[in-house]
Amino acid sequence: MSGIDPLGPVIIDGEKFPTSQAAISMKDIGLLRGYGCFEVLRSFGGHTFRTLDHIDRLEGSARMLGISLPSRDAINSWIVDCSTAGRDCLIRVIVTGGIDTEEPGRHSRVVVFAEPLPAVVDEMKVLPLDAPWHSDGMLSELTGAKTLSYAPNLAATFAARREGYDDALLLGKSGHVLEGPTFGIAWIANGVLETPASDLGILQSITQGAVLEIARREEIPISEGHFDLAKVLQANEVFAMSTARNVMPITNVGETSFTSGPVTKRISDGFLRLVSEEIEAR
Repeated sequence: MSGIDPLGPVIIDGEKFPTSQAAISMKDIGLLRGYGCFEVLRSFGGHTFRTLDHIDRLEGSARMLGISLPSRDAINSWIVDCSTAGRDCLIRVIVTGGIDTEEPGRHSRVVVFAEPLPAVVDEMKVLPLDAPWHSDGMLSELTGAKTLSYAPNLAATFAARREGYDDALLLGKSGHVLEGPTFGIAWIANGVLETPASDLGILQSITQGAVLEIARREEIPISEGHFDLAKVLQANEVFAMSTARNVMPITNVGETSFTSGPVTKRISDGFLRLVSEEIEAR
């Protein structure tokens, strides 16, 4: 098929299109209202990490939105096709809301494609910013869903970059540390790995789940809870966790500096070993 993007075709509901011909309806409420959900997976050499966990989360998001999905096997096969073509890349799965606000999910589309890995640095600086839109423990119809409505998160990233930082660190209305716009956060305090608890309404991170497994392997104590910013600023090491970043040291939280320490390196190395183990076991 001529004209296909170098990372492969765009798959829409199982049909492959060159990038220039891939399209959804302008009436789709995924476009008009941001009503839909998505997942991003990391492909290592053509093999995605924890694909079924991502599909589980996608199904949960779609269920909360009232959108029916194709079978798991179909979605998995589309992911495999794109990761095989893209090799070392990100795989994006987008589920649109359909064309009718009166009947969410009517004529919804599932779009899957590979995209290049973003340029990432070895470490990052984050700026704490208030996130009044975040649930911060208050339940709603979409608490925990990974929806297309990411404008507030993206705006926080842009605001942090204008101040000379790489990204934002979101703080809830209560003052609790939550997460980054597209990453989870954890820190080491006196040998204990501390991270915000999921009951704060933060996204259930696939990478964070793997990190906690590694910490248990390494016999690093874990504390998941409600922490204010002062607790982070008193930490020995701080790091981010995400699909695109893997495990990345954070060297500044606002004006407070940190070094990339030995525990973060153990966890980062352990994460890459875990990826290799799971891919080689297939």
